Amino acid sequence: MLSRITRSGQLDSAAIALSALCMVHCAAGIWLMAGFASLGGLFLSPWVHEIGFVLAAIMAALALGHGVRLHGARLPLAIGVVGIGSMLAAMTVPHGGAYEYALTLVGVAALSIAHLLNYRAARQR
Repeated sequence: MLSRITRSGQLDSAAIALSALCMVHCAAGIWLMAGFASLGGLFLSPWVHEIGFVLAAIMAALALGHGVRLHGARLPLAIGVVGIGSMLAAMTVPHGGAYEYALTLVGVAALSIAHLLNYRAARQR
C-alpha cells in the first residue's frame, strides 16, 4: 500500500500541503496573537508545533525513504533531512523570536522542495 501511495505522489502532495499550512500558520500567528488573543493562544501553543513537527517527520521518513528505494535519488532525502533538522532547531530557540520563524520557514521550504524533487524523480522512473 505504501508503494502505491508513494508512487502515485499522494504522500508527497500531502506533505507539501502540510508544509504550506505550516507557512500560513507561522505568518498568520502574528495576526492571531494581535487580533484574537485566546484563539491565537490556542493555535500558537507548543503542542500544535510538536504535533505538526511529528507529522512532517513521519511523512518525510515514509515518502523520502521509500523514494530512495523506488527511484534511487538521494538528493530529496538529503534536502529533507536538512529541512527536518532546521524545523527541529526552531523548536529549541525561544518561541516567537526571529530565529524561530527563520529556522521554521527555511525548514519548511527545504522539506517542500525535497518532496517536490521526490515526486518528480518518481515520475521519471
